[in-house]
Amino acid sequence: MSDNRHVSPTKIVAAVASVLLVAGCSGSSDGGDKKSDAVPVPKGFDLPAGVTLTKGGTTLTEDKPASVIYQVGDKAASAITVTVSSVRKGSIKRDFAFFSLDDESKASSPFYVDITVKNEGPAGLGGAALPIYAHDSSNTNLPANQIVGTFNPCPRPTLPKTFLPGSTAKLCLVYLVPKGKALQSVDLQTGSAKDAITWTP
Repeated sequence: MSDNRHVSPTKIVAAVASVLLVAGCSGSSDGGDKKSDAVPVPKGFDLPAGVTLTKGGTTLTEDKPASVIYQVGDKAASAITVTVSSVRKGSIKRDFAFFSLDDESKASSPFYVDITVKNEGPAGLGGAALPIYAHDSSNTNLPANQIVGTFNPCPRPTLPKTFLPGSTAKLCLVYLVPKGKALQSVDLQTGSAKDAITWTP
């Protein structure tokens, strides 16, 4: 279910990097730890051989992969396999020492999510942003923070400019969870919130 809570945009600026907090959307997920080859495939989409789509609402643990069809606007659609390999808690004081933070951000808890993405095909997905959210205890989905410049605790936040079928990329996404909230899961949401695939750290 959803209570339609939102996160207000906040901009974080540093001497050599900046973080833009984008509006978040609320949502929830449920479901068992199951995969199904009966997941509907969009009309006209040719699912690559050997790929089994993961049922919406599936809950996974770290290092368990999920395969979905990702439609990037009207440009391209491709099957991707995503694996959340680790969720690490950082330190605002240590990791963001050279950032100019507002009071809300100073009180937040940073989390770094390491993921592996494989483009199963048939389309290229170079530079596409992935719909992966941090789901907190207030039932709010937090988007990954956009960081410009080098951020050593969590490098490589975006897919390569060229990401053709068969390619694999290792990424790290940064999330700032507000004070008083806990990170509940990492959600891959290519459709509705109830069909999100979640990883519990």
